[in-house]
Amino acid sequence: MSEQAGPSQDNAATSRQQLFGFLRDKSYDGLFKWILLMSLISFSAMILWDYGFLGYMFDNDPSRISALIIGVFAAFSLYCVYSIFDSSRELRSLETVSAELEQGARVMRGTEQVEVGGVALSTDRPLGAFLHDAALKVRLSEDNRLDVLLQSFAAQMRKSGRLGIFVSDVLYKMGMLGTVIGFIAMLVSMRDLGEFDVETMRLALQQMTGGMAIALLTTITGLVCGVLLRLQFNILETLSQRIVYRTVRISELFLSPQAKQPD
Repeated sequence: MSEQAGPSQDNAATSRQQLFGFLRDKSYDGLFKWILLMSLISFSAMILWDYGFLGYMFDNDPSRISALIIGVFAAFSLYCVYSIFDSSRELRSLETVSAELEQGARVMRGTEQVEVGGVALSTDRPLGAFLHDAALKVRLSEDNRLDVLLQSFAAQMRKSGRLGIFVSDVLYKMGMLGTVIGFIAMLVSMRDLGEFDVETMRLALQQMTGGMAIALLTTITGLVCGVLLRLQFNILETLSQRIVYRTVRISELFLSPQAKQPD
């Protein structure tokens, strides 16, 4: 039994080491920040639901713009965490490539992948495609400047962040659209005033109150969801800037000088 327990204990120890190594890996700091932010958002949403605010919002917004805003917010929050995880993987590969280049490894181009020391990167990934094109240029061109390739790589890495910032602005505009709809509902209720009796005034005031509720609820929902989505994509933008900085570093220190070395 002791012989059988030995390999299982070794596998468990290896799994714990891999888990702790993942937690200590700074390449995934952005993912941990997103998880922390979403935990706070989820906790706040539970408190608002417990106090009845969310139920009140859904019941008193017949335009359903608030529900639409929350749906868009949830969908792009998932898109954000996927983009953060994907960029974290890219940063992890970049750190490994940087370590290989510092040890004297060279970029070897293939048809579908790029090899740097013991690391193989697919050219379908942004980093692999950049390294492939950069290595090809420094060997075929007398000009070793990689500015255009770096600008293209930076634009590709920031594409998801820019989309998120655009959607957060759209959420602001959707909140303002709800404000306009609410004020229109209030004006319609005032237009229907024909007689100033008690019942007519009561119905008019109810309609005006409903229009005011639509205006205020959609405005606050759009503002809050837009700000929270912007915070999420700011994490992604910071991660993208970190990737671009590291890529510029290895380009200037390791890729351009390789053109002067014999194959």
